[in-house]
Amino acid sequence: MYFHPLNFIRFILAVGVILFHYGLAYYPFNQPILKTLILNSSFRVSFFFFISGFVMCMVYARQMPALTAKYFYSRRFTRIFPLYWFAFIWTLLVVVFIKDASPKGLNIILHALGLQSLNPGHVLDLNYPTWSISVELMFYLLFPFLLKWIIGLPTGKLLWVTFLIWLFQSLQHILFVEYVYNGTKITEEFISTFPLWHLSTFFVGMATARLISMQKKETVFVKYATLFLLVSFLSFAYVIFIPNPVLKYVHNGLLSPLFMLLIFSLYHDRSVIHTFLSNKFVSDLGNLSYGLFIFQYPVWVVFTKLCSDDFVKTGSYFFIYFFTLLLVAKLINTVFEKPMLKWLRK
Repeated sequence: MYFHPLNFIRFILAVGVILFHYGLAYYPFNQPILKTLILNSSFRVSFFFFISGFVMCMVYARQMPALTAKYFYSRRFTRIFPLYWFAFIWTLLVVVFIKDASPKGLNIILHALGLQSLNPGHVLDLNYPTWSISVELMFYLLFPFLLKWIIGLPTGKLLWVTFLIWLFQSLQHILFVEYVYNGTKITEEFISTFPLWHLSTFFVGMATARLISMQKKETVFVKYATLFLLVSFLSFAYVIFIPNPVLKYVHNGLLSPLFMLLIFSLYHDRSVIHTFLSNKFVSDLGNLSYGLFIFQYPVWVVFTKLCSDDFVKTGSYFFIYFFTLLLVAKLINTVFEKPMLKWLRK
């Protein structure tokens, strides 16, 4: 079953990342409320990892036990790498010919293979937003085996295993932030972008999908799904806008239980919220999220080069850049991504 509301959530998360990278200097995103929203929602990429685990478990669990690792890897390769390499080559060209930079050979090779997240200190050297794609690739290697294991767990054991994995990973991140981080780029990237530290978030997403599919009857939670959905929204608002000790540690999946609450309740919700998010136009925006994510940097570099320094400082610049990025993502999705995927999967 395709869960359409997730598409718009992915789109909003991608837009949030773009605003964080490029929008904070421009009105209205430099105003207190929006600036706080953008700065304090550093869990965006973590939420992406959760959604990835959720969607893949929902899709591929139905294909078990016939699903093979070879088939899964083929599907993921054809989905991710053509567009990834398109963005990689474009970024390499703009970095060399517009930024006048000279990327090192090892960095080029690791980024080309999607392995840059394994090289702390140089993870962000080229198309820096794609570090999360590199982390996802590590998840994909493990997914067929995680899926086989998770399907064999009864509900009670699955809940306990999920809780313990989340707890262990959360404590690990807190300890690393407090005692490993020393202000250097290498420790920052090791703590924030190393794949293993995000695996629990991906796993909780898988577990959420599995728990939904294992439901046999309506529960109180399902009956009051809209109420729980509103509670999840209010909880996010608290984390973002109210000073609290949790905010410092949310980057690596600490909020996974909150992601679970939101997605679980949204799945069962039948209010106007679910109806709006399931609208075809709204849902289709999510199809652009991957392109928005990986093309934001090369489009920014080219766009900045084409515009005068004075215009770059105006509020209009960012909005024109953003709508240009939308058009680029839509165009590439239509003329390259979809046809290439169709051709590779013949």
